[in-house]
Amino acid sequence: MLCTSCGHENLPGADHCEECHASLTHEDVPLARIESAIEHSLGEDKVRTLNPVEAVSVPEDTALDVAVRTMRERKIGCLLVTDRAGKLCGVFTERDLLYKVAGKVEDLTAQRVSQYMTHDPEVIRGDQLLASALQRMMVGDLRHLPLVDAEGRPKKILSSRDIIDYLAFLVEGILDPNEAST
Repeated sequence: MLCTSCGHENLPGADHCEECHASLTHEDVPLARIESAIEHSLGEDKVRTLNPVEAVSVPEDTALDVAVRTMRERKIGCLLVTDRAGKLCGVFTERDLLYKVAGKVEDLTAQRVSQYMTHDPEVIRGDQLLASALQRMMVGDLRHLPLVDAEGRPKKILSSRDIIDYLAFLVEGILDPNEAST
């Protein structure tokens, strides 16, 4: 019996693959293929595969009202904050706005985004594995992960939605291969 996950030839009647331990029972085959595809993707595909969007950033001395207005106008949940050299020094998110600003700061024009941002955020590069991005986001309870270049300048932003959409695309391709190719 051929394993649909790894291609290993197993003895007829086996319940699980000797090689990868995937289920060989008929009803579990799609699940085994899904698990295998996700595991393969996370361990092989790079972050740039998700084609993250361009980052929106502001200097650290930006007034808080300008930062909030920028997020509203651009319809984004995360703003990257840069120092004078253009390197990432923080992120300002909807979560920061809710927990650090809302109901606490009366004059947003008098405050700077650097006072309320999350300093020294987790970052990733486009050439790193998806597994690394997912692990950082899960451990840090992050919805957004900035992608930086070798000098630490923000380039793109990876969101949890990007990863969810990508994994959903993989699953759709396994459950109905004809739909995923269209």
